[in-house]
Amino acid sequence: MADEDAPSSGSLLCSINHLLQLPEPADQKEVVLHILQAARIQPAAVMPVLMVTLRQDEVSAWQKVAVYHSLQAMLEHGLEVEPVQDFILVASEQLRASPAQGVPRELQVAASSTLATLARRHFNPTMTELQRQLKPFVPPDEFLLHTLGKMAADNVHGCVPYLGITLTTLQTTMRWMEDGRQRQALCMALEQICGAIRIYLRTWERSSHPRLSVQQFATYLLPLYTCITRNWLPGSDAQVKLAIVRVLGPMLSILLTKEFQAQIHGDLTLLVAQYESNVEPLQVTKILSQILEASLVNNSHIPRRHVEPLARVLTQQVCARGETQHPGQHERGNQAEIAHNFLQLARSHPLELLGFLQVQLEESHAEARVTLLGLLSRIIVAQLPELWSRRQLCVKAIKAVLGDDSIRVRFAVLQAIGKLLQAGYLERVEGWPLNYISLQLAISAHQLGHSRMSLPLGGLEEKAIQTASMDALQVAAASERGTSQELWAKMLAYLMQPHFTGSAASLCHILRLLAKQRMRRVLQDGLEAVNSPTPQELLARLLGLAVSPFEGSGRGLAVLLLLQVLRPEIYKDVAEQWWVEIPGMVHLLEGHSKHTLEQAAWEQRLLEFLKKSLHRSQEGGWNLDLGQELAKQMNHYPSSSAEKAFLYKALGTALSTAGDVAGVTLYLQELLLHADYTDEDQREGLCQCLAYCGEGQFPATLKALSRFEEEISKWEDSADFYFSQGLPQPERDKVKSALLLLYSSATIHAPRQQLLLHLATDITPRILHHCTTSSPEVARDPELILSFTRSVSEVCLSIQGGGEAAAFLLPQKRALVGHLVDIIKAEPLDALVSPVRQQAMVALRHLSKVPEAMSHEENRELAELCLGCIFALPPLELTDNASEALYAGAMASLAELVETLLEEKEEEEDEEEGDARSKWVQEVFQLLLYWLVSEQEWERARAVQLSAHLLDECHRRTTASPGISFGQYGRLIATLGPFTCDTAGTIRQAAGDCIKTLLSIQGTATLHTPEGRRQDWKLHRIQKDLQSECRRIVHVASFQLAKIVNSTIPCQEMLAFLCSLLEQLGTVSAACDRAVLLWFEAMVMEQGPDLSGKVCNLVAFICCSLQQSEDPPQRLSLARAVAILSKYHLKWVCASLLEQPLLQDRARNELWAALVTRTGCFVPILRYLLRQLRAQGGTRETGGGNSLGQVLTALREVIVGLDDCNKFLPLFPELCYFLLCRLSRDPGTESLISAPLLERNEELVTPHRLAVGVLQAAFQKALPKTARELDTGDTWYFLAEPCSFLKGVAQLARALGCSGHPLLEELLRRLLPSLSASSTTSRDLSLVFCAELTGHPLVHNPQTLQLLLQRLLSRSRDGDATVRSLAVRGLGTMATVAPEETKKQQKALLASLLEAAAEAVNLEVATEGLQALHKALGCLSGRHLGCAIQAVAHQAHAHFSQSDDALRAAAFQLFGHLAEVAQEKHIRGFAKETRDASAALLLHFRDPSPAVCKACYTAFILCAPLLSLRELTLDMDPALLMDMSGTQHSRLMGGVCQQLAQTDPALLEVLIAEVPRYIDCPWEGIQIAACQLAGILAENMGVQQLRRLDLRPLLQDLHSLCDGHHAADIEVNATEAIDIIGQKWQAAGQKVRPGSSARGRRKRPSVFGWFFC
Repeated sequence: MADEDAPSSGSLLCSINHLLQLPEPADQKEVVLHILQAARIQPAAVMPVLMVTLRQDEVSAWQKVAVYHSLQAMLEHGLEVEPVQDFILVASEQLRASPAQGVPRELQVAASSTLATLARRHFNPTMTELQRQLKPFVPPDEFLLHTLGKMAADNVHGCVPYLGITLTTLQTTMRWMEDGRQRQALCMALEQICGAIRIYLRTWERSSHPRLSVQQFATYLLPLYTCITRNWLPGSDAQVKLAIVRVLGPMLSILLTKEFQAQIHGDLTLLVAQYESNVEPLQVTKILSQILEASLVNNSHIPRRHVEPLARVLTQQVCARGETQHPGQHERGNQAEIAHNFLQLARSHPLELLGFLQVQLEESHAEARVTLLGLLSRIIVAQLPELWSRRQLCVKAIKAVLGDDSIRVRFAVLQAIGKLLQAGYLERVEGWPLNYISLQLAISAHQLGHSRMSLPLGGLEEKAIQTASMDALQVAAASERGTSQELWAKMLAYLMQPHFTGSAASLCHILRLLAKQRMRRVLQDGLEAVNSPTPQELLARLLGLAVSPFEGSGRGLAVLLLLQVLRPEIYKDVAEQWWVEIPGMVHLLEGHSKHTLEQAAWEQRLLEFLKKSLHRSQEGGWNLDLGQELAKQMNHYPSSSAEKAFLYKALGTALSTAGDVAGVTLYLQELLLHADYTDEDQREGLCQCLAYCGEGQFPATLKALSRFEEEISKWEDSADFYFSQGLPQPERDKVKSALLLLYSSATIHAPRQQLLLHLATDITPRILHHCTTSSPEVARDPELILSFTRSVSEVCLSIQGGGEAAAFLLPQKRALVGHLVDIIKAEPLDALVSPVRQQAMVALRHLSKVPEAMSHEENRELAELCLGCIFALPPLELTDNASEALYAGAMASLAELVETLLEEKEEEEDEEEGDARSKWVQEVFQLLLYWLVSEQEWERARAVQLSAHLLDECHRRTTASPGISFGQYGRLIATLGPFTCDTAGTIRQAAGDCIKTLLSIQGTATLHTPEGRRQDWKLHRIQKDLQSECRRIVHVASFQLAKIVNSTIPCQEMLAFLCSLLEQLGTVSAACDRAVLLWFEAMVMEQGPDLSGKVCNLVAFICCSLQQSEDPPQRLSLARAVAILSKYHLKWVCASLLEQPLLQDRARNELWAALVTRTGCFVPILRYLLRQLRAQGGTRETGGGNSLGQVLTALREVIVGLDDCNKFLPLFPELCYFLLCRLSRDPGTESLISAPLLERNEELVTPHRLAVGVLQAAFQKALPKTARELDTGDTWYFLAEPCSFLKGVAQLARALGCSGHPLLEELLRRLLPSLSASSTTSRDLSLVFCAELTGHPLVHNPQTLQLLLQRLLSRSRDGDATVRSLAVRGLGTMATVAPEETKKQQKALLASLLEAAAEAVNLEVATEGLQALHKALGCLSGRHLGCAIQAVAHQAHAHFSQSDDALRAAAFQLFGHLAEVAQEKHIRGFAKETRDASAALLLHFRDPSPAVCKACYTAFILCAPLLSLRELTLDMDPALLMDMSGTQHSRLMGGVCQQLAQTDPALLEVLIAEVPRYIDCPWEGIQIAACQLAGILAENMGVQQLRRLDLRPLLQDLHSLCDGHHAADIEVNATEAIDIIGQKWQAAGQKVRPGSSARGRRKRPSVFGWFFC
């Protein structure tokens, strides 16, 4: 079954066509992959498309190339291409297209590759087509030849039957091939065909065709070869020549047989000539090599006449390439092939070649000679049998260039001489070879010794000459072609010369070979005496060479082996132990390298070897002579060399074993007098010499020093010695520094008895004398101070080195200590630029161990002094010209000194080891506490590192005794734990080391058990991770370490440990504070339930610490600690916080906020507090007090601190319910918060106000949009005041209803049952809340609505004002939402609402009554509506003049609504009420309240039909309400009066009768409108009608407005009204009462009409 997901064939074809019709894409692979995928799915549909694409001329070239690549991909992936023959024909046609046809080459290349790929599966049809196109005597197409070559390479055995006809046809076409590309194509095809032939000849048995021999193939190829080499090669361009040269190699591999070899040899001249063309030389050289090898194999050498031209050309090639400084890979390959060709020529024609080389060496320049000597050396090394009889020709050729002074020629000659010796062409080295080698060594030594800096490459070439000379001599010695006394003497002389130190290893090796040969000759014939160095000279030289055993190709081993060989002949008397010692030293060197063998250890081994070789009883002064020779050898080495330093030690050793004491003293005295004390290395060497000499000649050494001082003093007094005249003061000071060191050095190896005898009398006093008697400037000299400190250290070590020194007391100890302390105090604290501090502390450490012992107080003072002078130093990074080694050395010396000083105290204690250890550790941290809490990172680092070192030493020195006390252990861990997260990696590492050591001291980290080993491995991993730069890795490691520590602290000590840990907060840095919290969490987590009983105390400790701290970071950390504790002991933490009555509000808020923000326990915390709220009477009538206030405060802080409101939403309804119940309680039952709380929060004085704050915070978190709406009103104020609480509840319910949040449903579920509660407050709360939400599905059911309606009717009459107003409002809402349920109680509802509307005392109740009536009219039935309309209208009319804006607006709204709902049968009563209210409807357009104006405007329009004013209202514009001047309103009143005068004149009398009421109203706008209406009415009433009216009340009211106490506009309009009435009366024949008209009033124009716009 076909794949359901496979696309249809039509879609595939469309897709292929679309791809092929696109312009040339950037990546053709996408097209190929798409076509390949389509061919796999629908091959039968794809192939025709591809064929059509190839055959169409209008298809672009890139599209056809893409098709060819697709065909190749199909064939490579195993797909069939059908029809094959058609594709073969199309491809054959396109690859043969001429350039004139416009076919690009890339298309021909693609067609050729496609045919070659097709031939792998369909060889015969493809080859048939190509053979059909390959025609005799017709030049074949270029890509046809390419295709044939590819097919031959791909299918060797298949193409063999066609090779004969193919090659024969090609022979006929070569004459007409003139195009270079065709020739290149033919050469490339022949190269591939020849390769196929070679494969066939190796694997012919795999072919199914008859076998063809190599002669047959050669017969076909020879004409082609002849034409190519003789016709094409001479005149072709470079590209064609390169193609020809490349094809010649494969062709010659077939043609080089005896039958054709002579013809090919004839072409050598032609081939050699190709070096002059641009053809790659390597290809030509390979062809020549191929011809020469074949000539040797076939034993048919090339003609003699070709040897010299061929050798000359090859020589030119190798010389030209040798001059290139940086030859490439092809050039190096060409040189190797040329050398191989020379070897072939040497085998075939040795005489001619050697003669040619000799002539060339004599005539050529230096560079060519070097190259030719190299070729000759390779020929000699090959040791060809053909050359043995002609070896002297080789020697003669080399001797021809001995006079060339070129350094490269000299080097090449030396190498050639070595090859001659190695091959045996020279019988002995003596004669001209040795003379030449000696000459070259002498020249090199002279050049290197005098002008090395001016030599090229710093003398490397001359060193190479020495190496080549030594190699030649070594070959001669090894082959026993040089055994004469002359060679022996020369080698010894070379060995003794400093110039040949670099060749010492080779010289020793040569001498060792010669010595072995000499021993054999001694046994046979004996030896003649030669002029050679003395044994002492030779031994001194060899010892100096052996100091650096791995330098100069391992000369140390060569020296030892030479000494071993020389032992029988030269060192018979001193070499008794050499047969044991030398093999051991040889084995030591063979097992090491210069990187593993310590120099000091090797020198000590050499000194031991020397000491064992020398005997004190040696007669004739042999040892003293050796010392003198050692001193001479010192002059051959630089002062700073290791060899010279060792020779000083060896000199001391030799003098120590000398038997002549007087001679030793005199020699030392001379040595001291003639030393250069300004040379530091020489001073140090003298010290070492005296140190080793003092081991056997201590009295003589002291005597020599004493005489030296006497000589100095005598010559200083006589002013003749150079110390006083020749040297300035600083150099003379160096003599004093040297004397200090010389005296102390003499004591290092001195015998103990002799040392103690002279120490207190002859040594220490002299040291103090030279240090204290110097001038102040000299005394501050760092060099003198360092010499003094070193001398003190060496003397102290000498005293301790001999064993127990308790019986010996050093009288000068305190003087020395005092002087060292002064030195330390004098050092500056802003920099460390010298090792004075370090050496002074080292001296103090050694001196403290010398009896007598100092007191504990003195030791402590010394320790504090040294700590201050090191820790206070600035860090290395902040100091210029500072040395890291100085800082490290100072810290190490400080640690050792403090350890030593505290050891003294510990040794004085006579207590148990555990108590002593505890006191020692306590003493350590008392010393370091000040620096451990330093703000400077480097000071902390040094203190922690020193702590780690001292604790480690404490653990190392003590046995497996009880550890320190748990209290002290906990305090130490608590102090060190935070440092595991410090910002500095060194501090973290040192802190980890300290804790690990403390664990070991306590016995918890032991390797004796599997668990202990696992823990030790874990500690090792933790210490490694603490050094990481990644903070996360460091925190994880610190946390793991804390868990390990937790297991070592007993449960009863955990509280003290945690308190100690928290005490570290704020003492160091923020990083350490984070570590404290990390450790705190680890401890709390690991302890689990075991910590429950200690939580209250721990929280109390944290609260106390929080109240005492004013540091914000520390306060924050303490709050986080409480949060961490709450993760595992939430209930206990919350209870503990609520039980802190005296906790400051700031601290309380921070703690509760931390519990919410730092943990994920918001829900459990809130539930706990809600339970506490219920327990404190949250839903009862009574309760309150301090606990309630604390619970509410905690609730508010928890809610405010919440950052994710999603966690809070599920608990929001429950919290609101409890808070509303809390707020609904009788305020008389509330008790005030205690005095402390009142002082802190004066606004929240009762739980009632606290509860409102919690509710407000809850809304801000859960419903922020609703909270913003509530904030704009007075909701929170209403809720906070008990008298208006229910009003706030109503607003809250209203806002929740508008939000439509799902949380409202859960809150309603909790409040609805309270409708039937016995408690009035609960019932009212539920009633008010539900009355606002009667449309909610939970409330909108018959039972609930019926109960709610009954409760509302009841509370609308007997409640207080607030309850009544809310109940009335609820009745109105029910009438709108549940009209059917309301109709059942419409009579009671109407009565209640009318009663509320008639309320005269509480206007709010009246307002709600009117609004409820407005809503309830729609649910009244016809009968009840008819009875109610007139009463409702009358009640609304009665409130038109009320002072409350809301009440007036509600009245007008209700009046207008009555006009809408009044039916025709009820209209009469309402019409009468409308006529009575017509004045109000006209005048309240100018009401000060916009809401009243708008309601009046609406009511007027609705009531106009009842007043016969419908047509008038059709053109009314709402812009009338925005007319501040009243002009439009005046026009409206004029129009109304004019129309009424025509339709209902009686209504004008009603209006004019109502005007006086409004003239006396308190609103200015209405007063003005009333005055205007009075004038308009007078104008529009008839004369008779006016006569019937009593206008005196109206005129009196108008006159009252003109008393000057009213606004100007009022007086103006009143005056105008009076004037109009007066004019009207005059027209009626009546007189106006005196004083009734105003003086000076403007006359108001008559109104002829009104305009409304």
